[in-house]
Parts: sequence; C-alpha cells; structure tokens
Amino acid sequence: MGEASAMKKEISLKTCKKRLAALWFTMGPIIVLLLVVISLLGKKLGDKADEAWGWFLPTVMPTLSLIIGVLVVDATDPQKTEKKVDRFLFWLAFDLSFFYLAIVVLTILIQPFTGSTLLDLMKASNLWLGPVQGLVAAVLGAFFIKGERGK
Repeated sequence: MGEASAMKKEISLKTCKKRLAALWFTMGPIIVLLLVVISLLGKKLGDKADEAWGWFLPTVMPTLSLIIGVLVVDATDPQKTEKKVDRFLFWLAFDLSFFYLAIVVLTILIQPFTGSTLLDLMKASNLWLGPVQGLVAAVLGAFFIKGERGK
C-alpha cells in the first residue's frame, strides 16, 4: 500500500513541464496581444506605451525565459530517463502561476472600472504583483530543481 500510495503522489516531470509551459505560453501571448491593441489604440497610454511595456516585460519575461531554458535543456539531454515529481509541488507551481497571470490580466482589464489611468494601475500593481511573483519564482525553482534531482 505504501508504494502504491507514493506513486499516486507523483506525476511525470515531463508532463508537468509541458503543462506549465502551455499555461505560460498561452497567457503570455494573450497579455502581449492585449498590450499591443492598447498601445496601437493609443487612448489609454498616449505617448507612454514604452512605460507600459517597461512594466510588462519584467513581469512575465523572466519566467518565460526560465521555461524556455528548461525545455531546451530537456530537448538536448541525451539521457531520456522518465523522472517523477511530487504532484502537490507541481499543482502549487501551476496554481500560483495561474493566479499570478490572472492578476496581471486583471490589472490591465480593470482600468475602465477605476478612476486611475492604466499606467498608474501598472505602477501600483507592483505592490501586489511583486510578492506573488516572488512566490511563483520560488515554487517554480523548487519544482524544477527537485524534479531534475528525481526522488
């Protein structure tokens, strides 16, 4: 029973990496498209689109770069051993990532319902995005390091 129970608590590392990549590479481009539209319309940002992009790029790009790096290493790894990772750690990484990306999108979409400009909201969002981004980075780092070490 102990071994069967342990197997249920683990999941394929390869599958987990693909799910995390799918989440980040689905939500990331959606946010990019949203900002492109807002930048092109110009009404919300005026001549300050560069400030909006300056907010967005460090908000999402480091994690996208990390995921690309992990996927490239996996693709070029001559050892194709199937590793397992703790299911809870994966879901924690996935759920925190989703929560973080949802807050990023909400920060942009909520603006018409506030009395603030989009740039003011983006600047203020560092108060709530910074801590959550720190948690996401920590759990993703733990997930990838623990997963690469195996059991």
